[in-house]
Amino acid sequence: MDLPVCTLDSPTNGAGGSVRPSAAPGERRDRISPSGPARAPGEQRLIRIGLLLPLSGSSGLHGPSGRSCAQLAAEEINALGGMLGRRIQVVVADGGMSFAASAREGERLIEEDGVAALIGTHPSGVREILGPRVGRRLPYIYTPIFEGDAYEPGVFYLGETAYQQLAPVLPWMKAHLGARRWYLIGNDYRWPRDAHRMACRLLAEQRAEIAGETMVPLETENFDAVVAEIRALQPDALIVTLIGSDAVIFHRAFARAGLDARIWRLGLLTEENTLLGIGAESSRRLLTSAAYFASLPYPENEEFVSRYRSRFGPHAPVLNSIGQSCYEGLLFLHRIASAAGSLEVEKLCRVADGLEMTGPRGRMRMVGRHFVKDMHLAEADGVEFAIRQSFPQVNPNKGNPK
Repeated sequence: MDLPVCTLDSPTNGAGGSVRPSAAPGERRDRISPSGPARAPGEQRLIRIGLLLPLSGSSGLHGPSGRSCAQLAAEEINALGGMLGRRIQVVVADGGMSFAASAREGERLIEEDGVAALIGTHPSGVREILGPRVGRRLPYIYTPIFEGDAYEPGVFYLGETAYQQLAPVLPWMKAHLGARRWYLIGNDYRWPRDAHRMACRLLAEQRAEIAGETMVPLETENFDAVVAEIRALQPDALIVTLIGSDAVIFHRAFARAGLDARIWRLGLLTEENTLLGIGAESSRRLLTSAAYFASLPYPENEEFVSRYRSRFGPHAPVLNSIGQSCYEGLLFLHRIASAAGSLEVEKLCRVADGLEMTGPRGRMRMVGRHFVKDMHLAEADGVEFAIRQSFPQVNPNKGNPK
């Protein structure tokens, strides 16, 4: 059964947007080009932008905030006159299924929905499939935290690289927390594997010890054996590269075992939404490293948070780095398209290097289609994060594994 595709384009649609069904299995749908000649006359000046976002699976908890942030960005861009003088509409598809199925949804956004650009907020395994297929055809903006050694053609990377998350943080944790003996646990796909390789490289430079490492399948529900191994090895700290519900289940099991009384945890994808699932009772000695937190004291972020809460009300989805990256992905597309005067990939690539933008994460500068940006180490304080240390303008590429 085909999943619904949602369109976000107007304040009248509400936070979730209107919903229209995709083509039924076997039903013919006309292929629509990004330039729009096959569209109805009223849509010919509309630029449609695809948003491939997890709405299901272990990362599905990021879907509501991502959709709301994209809705806000679309409304703000349209209020400023649109993109390249044309109104934009965001079309959302599910990127939370299997990697292959999610990649097919991305291709369907292009082939059937006629999007002129793609915002990807999904696991790296989806991007590995989709990037080589679409990167030269239209701009593909990849927004979340990722491994950092990716250079698929025509893809622009907004998220924090593993180097940015770890290089400034690991020496700080050794100096201030005495973290010299580490255990690594993550889901078994590209981002966690590459992040662990980066961690091992950086820890070796500090002459730190790796006590153990475990990789588990996505949607793992029982971590008893892993917790028992950690208890036996007694490391000083963990690096956790579990995503979504896997991270929630693990951290709860870790705290139930009483290991949070002594062992620090550095979760590389433990943002506010995941922290809410983990709960205050399981968040002691839990750290995370990211470029964005809802509590970030930048004026641009305080204004963004105010607009978000005003637009979606007191029950709006919790702001977090993954959801907010959907907002910034659209703002970046607007910024680079304005600089290039076009959405053609070659023209965008020519103006990308050195491009600067300032948003909720502060000032960012693009180098090699990745962003130099401020990074922050934060500690869980109940179900919110308190920033403990900031590291200005961290380079994304230096030291990335090849």
